[in-house]
Amino acid sequence: MPSSTNPFSFTQTVTGKAFCNRQREQQDLLGYLQASQNVLLYSHRRHGKTSLIQQVFEALGHHRPGIGTVLVNLYGTLTERDFIETVFKGIGQIESRTDRLMKLAGSFMKSIRYSYDPLTQSHTIFPDLGATEIKPALDGLMKMLAGYSDKHQLVVAFDEFQEIAGYSQNSFEKLLRSHIQTHNNIGYLFSGSQTHLLQRMFNDSDRAFYQQAQSYPLGKIETRDYIAWAVGLFAEQRRVIPDALVENVVLRCEHHPMYIQQFLHHLWDESQLDGAVVDRIEQRIVRRRRMEFINLWEALTQNQKKTLRLIALKEGRDLFGAASLQTVGLTRSSQVTRAIEALLEREIIEKNDRYHLQDVLFKKWILSAL
Repeated sequence: MPSSTNPFSFTQTVTGKAFCNRQREQQDLLGYLQASQNVLLYSHRRHGKTSLIQQVFEALGHHRPGIGTVLVNLYGTLTERDFIETVFKGIGQIESRTDRLMKLAGSFMKSIRYSYDPLTQSHTIFPDLGATEIKPALDGLMKMLAGYSDKHQLVVAFDEFQEIAGYSQNSFEKLLRSHIQTHNNIGYLFSGSQTHLLQRMFNDSDRAFYQQAQSYPLGKIETRDYIAWAVGLFAEQRRVIPDALVENVVLRCEHHPMYIQQFLHHLWDESQLDGAVVDRIEQRIVRRRRMEFINLWEALTQNQKKTLRLIALKEGRDLFGAASLQTVGLTRSSQVTRAIEALLEREIIEKNDRYHLQDVLFKKWILSAL
């Protein structure tokens, strides 16, 4: 119905006006990174980590003297070679001269492929390590970063950093740390969504990155901040959305940033803004994800299914009492304990003050479908 551009986005990282608040988090991270301190930023998927990093990087870009920024997404990397090649591509964010980049990389990479796109007038370098040994390749890469930081302060963000825990060489974490701990003019931001893996990497005294970064779990955005933000975006187009309706969305989405963006995106296209419309939007989203939820559900054991339903019914509290167990057909608390361990490992549930499902709409599907 409205013809103006929809300001809410739920499939991409968001910046600028589409980014909601997190002023305190931005100030904290800027303080650490401007002082070249390392930070471990973590939360579960689609809670806005990458958007927050981009906001912080934008602020660093306006800092004087200038601070260079490199954002490296490690998601999907499987090997040490993947890591080195991905970081090398990221260095292109601070080195615009292709000839210089090729010259510096030539000392430690077996070969480099070069291409030019006449449509975008952009140059791309594809590194190829081939059979090059990992240690000299990593040494060369990290020396490149150190060389840049001799002239300009840098911030390097490794998004989905937990991926390196799955690489084949157990010594890779130690090799990487041996370089990072000598980079006095680089602030490293380690970010990720698999919190149990990241906590092991940085909190286990036997791991290479033990206490190598300031821990910074990403908390929820307050309801009042969501209200001010959403009402403001509607008001810019001379439209009115009731505060109570935004609060309704925030509470039913349990403060999940991506889902809140999604609900507001759909509300933007509605002429009548009330609770009934929000109900229909929720039903439509859950219906479209039905097969995804069914596939996830069918991959679980019977006890895991029962435990998930118990967590959903009891809001994550009082899970081990006899009466609670009977509501879902369980007989022993040990069954719940084992199921919870597996569900936590698969990151289907998480625990803060209580257990709860990471995907609030999956929880709604469980409660409505079973």
